[in-house]
Amino acid sequence: MRRPVVLVVVALALLAADRHGARADVIDDAWKRGNDAYFRGDYPAASGAYEQLDRQGVVSADLYYNLGVAHYRQGNLGRTIWAFERALTLEPDDEDARFNLAQARKAIDRGTRDKVEGAEREPAWIRIVTYLSPSAQTWLFVSLYLALFALLFARRRAADDTRPALSAGAALVGVTATLAGVLLLGRIVLDRIPFGVVLPNAVAVKEGADPNYRTSFELHAGLRVRLLEEDQDWVRIQLANGLEGWVRAQDIGRL
Repeated sequence: MRRPVVLVVVALALLAADRHGARADVIDDAWKRGNDAYFRGDYPAASGAYEQLDRQGVVSADLYYNLGVAHYRQGNLGRTIWAFERALTLEPDDEDARFNLAQARKAIDRGTRDKVEGAEREPAWIRIVTYLSPSAQTWLFVSLYLALFALLFARRRAADDTRPALSAGAALVGVTATLAGVLLLGRIVLDRIPFGVVLPNAVAVKEGADPNYRTSFELHAGLRVRLLEEDQDWVRIQLANGLEGWVRAQDIGRL
């Protein structure tokens, strides 16, 4: 695990809570208990305190990073992956969280047998959209459009013999800028799709929203799934390969 756990200041938690009253005191106490327990090596107590903050509605990349480290130390790889995924949702450029997520997924792969074929490979458009970080995509888009306008401006003032080259360059940059815009649009669409992560080591996927339905297949911890609909305490999920089924909502960590 890269980067030691971050001691998140209490003020950050208070931004997500009432600044007065018992709730702020509860959040303050949970931060202190979680950080103290982590540095004592009491990872169950640390994760319990951090999960209390999550239930209180505290939204912080540092919180989920801390929680991911605590779960990793306990061997809870499904919850580890969920926590680091949540951290990256809030702070996509956090390289330490990205590295730790990759290590947790490698640990899952080493211990998993009988995988559902194609369940872990995202559709091509998602792989393309997420190849670059959101900030890199934004800078690419802005830079290309600035370059396009610069080329068009230079073409207007250029001599006749250099205008064809500048026109060709502007056309190429224009096409590339359009593709960068499509990537940004794809990122926006992707951010609106609800995803979750399988938390237990093994989950039976049912044909319907009831334990008496037949089991269609089983999933392992850490698998990213799309959330389609809910029925009481069940949720219908879809895998990257198109397979669908029902699992208990408590077995899925929402992103």
